[in-house]
Amino acid sequence: MTVVKVTTKQAFFILSLSLLFGVARQYFPQGIKWAGKWPTSSTSALDAYNMMAQEGDPPFVSLEEVIELQRTKSGVLLDARAYKEFIQGRIPDARSLPYYEIDQYQEVALKGLKSDTPLVIYCEGVGCELSFFLGRELQKAGYQKIRIFYGGYPEWREAGFPIEK
Repeated sequence: MTVVKVTTKQAFFILSLSLLFGVARQYFPQGIKWAGKWPTSSTSALDAYNMMAQEGDPPFVSLEEVIELQRTKSGVLLDARAYKEFIQGRIPDARSLPYYEIDQYQEVALKGLKSDTPLVIYCEGVGCELSFFLGRELQKAGYQKIRIFYGGYPEWREAGFPIEK
């Protein structure tokens, strides 16, 4: 019986300590929010972008703007998803630059691009933050005209536009 009381006391102590640290953390800058508003599958791409974007992130670009970019060939699309997802289906003429494999793919994906080349980054749509992560890395690398197509591949596909495989 004593072992159970000690284990229960220890669990209660650890839980209390965790709660105390969690509450204390909220008083520091950049504290974790207790509750937040997170995008769902029914959230529009623009609303989801506004929920997830941080100060200094590349601006939002809409499906209509991506269509125009494709029509005029006035920029480059970068797919931040894993390469295996890229080869299963992508927006036509997009280049693969998987965020988690950036070192492996960046030389090919960014070949011939200047720092002022318009870049549009997308991933798996609302809730996928890989486009943000990749955009931030490219900003650090000196690319200046980056935008985020937050509706991403799902919005393109669901709108009935052609895809490449």
